[in-house]
Amino acid sequence: MEAWERFSFYGMQAILVYYLYRELGMAETQATALVGAYGACLYLFAYVGGWFGDRVFGPERTLLTGCGLLVAGHLCLAFIPGYAGLAAGLLAIALGSGLLKTAAITLLGLAFPDRAGSRDAAFQIFYLGINVGALFGPLLTGWLAQQYGFHVGFGAAAVLMVAGAVMYLALRPKVLAVLGQEAIGRPAQPIASKRAASIVAAGTAFVALILALLATDVLQPDGLVMGLLALTVLAAVGLFVQALTSPETTKEERSKVLSYIPLFICSTAYWGLFAQTAGVFAVYSDQRLDRTIGDFTIPAPWTQSLNPFYILVFSLPIAFAMARFAPRRHVVMGGGLALAGAGMFLLLPFVGGGEASTPFLALAGCVLCMSLGELFIGPVGMSSTGAHAPAAFRTRFAALYFLTMAIGTSLAGTASVLYDSTNPSSERAYLLVVGLVPVVIGLTVALRGARVVARAEK
Repeated sequence: MEAWERFSFYGMQAILVYYLYRELGMAETQATALVGAYGACLYLFAYVGGWFGDRVFGPERTLLTGCGLLVAGHLCLAFIPGYAGLAAGLLAIALGSGLLKTAAITLLGLAFPDRAGSRDAAFQIFYLGINVGALFGPLLTGWLAQQYGFHVGFGAAAVLMVAGAVMYLALRPKVLAVLGQEAIGRPAQPIASKRAASIVAAGTAFVALILALLATDVLQPDGLVMGLLALTVLAAVGLFVQALTSPETTKEERSKVLSYIPLFICSTAYWGLFAQTAGVFAVYSDQRLDRTIGDFTIPAPWTQSLNPFYILVFSLPIAFAMARFAPRRHVVMGGGLALAGAGMFLLLPFVGGGEASTPFLALAGCVLCMSLGELFIGPVGMSSTGAHAPAAFRTRFAALYFLTMAIGTSLAGTASVLYDSTNPSSERAYLLVVGLVPVVIGLTVALRGARVVARAEK
């Protein structure tokens, strides 16, 4: 199911920014800001999905509800033209993906106990599976958008999301055999239906207000993404405080929550870096990248398949290494973040160039560094949420990991309005800062983890 969700997410995301500034006529800076806002909403709704999974639906119903919303969202983009279809489609996709993501992580976490090597390796394999969808999503939707229009590309994701639901239902008996009906069907902390309804009504009213402000131009995409940045940071802080102060959290669990904070910061910095691929890098690929091979010009959305291609190539070797050596998570994630940030420096020699001035290999090398970093950060980060989660916050801690993506994506959207390819000094400063900040954070976390290991071995 998650592989199909990744198809819909990356397939739609690969053509979204081009749809915004080519077909809808949006300014490029506002288009990249809106992509950041959409990504932040998607991952913020993962927190909502965690709450529904823990308090209302249980993991399986949360998963299937999310699937239905994803299909509806892509159909809105495919069949409703203009800003009405855009608003309805992105909202449904963001909410549906948020519900599906946390439920999928919860179900996988229930299937594997917290043994450092086996659990991390299992999530590496999970990463490989979802990146199959991420690889083919941009390839198919990018080609369809180029040949038949953007709406056909959006519709393709809806069809394949339906296929994912059918596949899950066909394999459901095996899921029940491993986990049992009670584990996947019951919420961990059920809430009264009246209280749930009032919370849902308040959330719906808030979303309606934001949409009204956008529709009347009172709120612009860059303002929205800054507001989402503040909201996602507050949500993360609130969940940490709730987990640390809850009477249901034991002393040992509090210690685990505190040790997760550096990993949370690492993940946030990485996803802020990675989110450049759907915004600034997408525009860069369209305008600055040399995409010609002989007489063939690679569609700009296809560059977003580089990351999942690298993930598929390197997932298994790194998964086996992780299972064999089981290194400390802080060292792994910190080193991965530093490597990912260093990749940005590969674009510095081409600052200030014109159309098709950047060799394809420069961007490919940059994305390779990001992808290798992701393999050390993404699966280990997801695994760590389960390993550090208090029992009463099982699904909500899965959502906390996705809040790192929400904060990072909103940071990327906020920063993207500062990128100016026509000003070499501004472009150089942008690339340096976006690369250097993750390097510094990553090395700090890795060195801290290495010192802890050294003290333990004495």
